[in-house]
Amino acid sequence: MPILSRALTAELRRYLLTHPTSGDPDALFWPGRANGSRRLDWSRPMDVGGLRRYYLVPAAERAGLPHMRLHDLRHTFASLTLGAGFTAFEVSRWMGHASTSTTTDVYGHLIPTDRSAQIDRFERFVGGI
Repeated sequence: MPILSRALTAELRRYLLTHPTSGDPDALFWPGRANGSRRLDWSRPMDVGGLRRYYLVPAAERAGLPHMRLHDLRHTFASLTLGAGFTAFEVSRWMGHASTSTTTDVYGHLIPTDRSAQIDRFERFVGGI
């Protein structure tokens, strides 16, 4: 199961409850746009180029971030979760990598080398034996 913050989980729950086709398991999750319009069209798939052009790029500019691609968000997720101490196995599964070697080959330099928290946890565990 992917990692989601409680706030994001609550927001997605609200989104799904108000989704115009919430009872249809085959419905599109994100709406597209009607031709030549900014009006949402739930029968059309989302235009990824439009998402990037109208939302991601302006948001990055407002935040003072460099030019971004959607794939950069994927790298950010992997970097933050590994930096927070999640295992390469966990991150690999969340990212959909075929093996942990993909995760460690690409992001291995981000895996924390300070293992004092794990050592403390291990010592507490074996101390009870």
